[in-house]
Amino acid sequence: MNRPTSITLVAVILVAAVAVPLAAATVAPSGGAQDGTDGGAGNDSIAPGEQFAAAVGVQNAELEGDVSERAFGVRFAGAETNETKAAVVATEVNESRQRLNELESRLATLNESRETGEISEGRYRAEVATTAAEMRSVERRAATAETAAAGVPDRALADNDVDAESIGQLRARAGDLGGPETAAIARSIAGNDVGRSIGTDRGPGGPVDAPGEGRAGGPGDGNETATEPTAD
Repeated sequence: MNRPTSITLVAVILVAAVAVPLAAATVAPSGGAQDGTDGGAGNDSIAPGEQFAAAVGVQNAELEGDVSERAFGVRFAGAETNETKAAVVATEVNESRQRLNELESRLATLNESRETGEISEGRYRAEVATTAAEMRSVERRAATAETAAAGVPDRALADNDVDAESIGQLRARAGDLGGPETAAIARSIAGNDVGRSIGTDRGPGGPVDAPGEGRAGGPGDGNETATEPTAD
């Protein structure tokens, strides 16, 4: 591993170490960022402890998404050929798809437990909010991979069983957040920006950037320069 890559990875780890305790310190009280959102029963059915757990879970999901995006950017920047770049993209897409499958299964289990009365409404809403935030993180990862794939020849991607269309479908599927009701519940708990990047400089209620916007350097943290495809 070369020195720039090592420095970048250390920086990612330091961000994680600092941001995790901040998640607990920046929890908004119930009724703050949630004003003006829908979500069925609202927050009256969620206890303060459940609200706190949901807020921390959402912020942890956002942080983990940031770390994953930056780690992908490091791996992609370190790939020297179209074949290795395509392999990095394929790995990211496959991991994101597997994670989304797990999250969709979790939502199905939560819905079943809610219907049978196995969990309280408050716990259900808290766990749905965290799950939706994780789905948003998967959407961001897929969008970053989609941006990176645009600079890799189609043939190299096909050799790794991935293509731009399938990546776009994965991004859209993750962005659905499990459906309108799930998305509404997540917004009622964590606000309209649920699942946003921790590094996004956006105030409460501000517009949510479309996936991939605001990243001048393509995949990663925005500091890398997009690499032109090299000859096969």
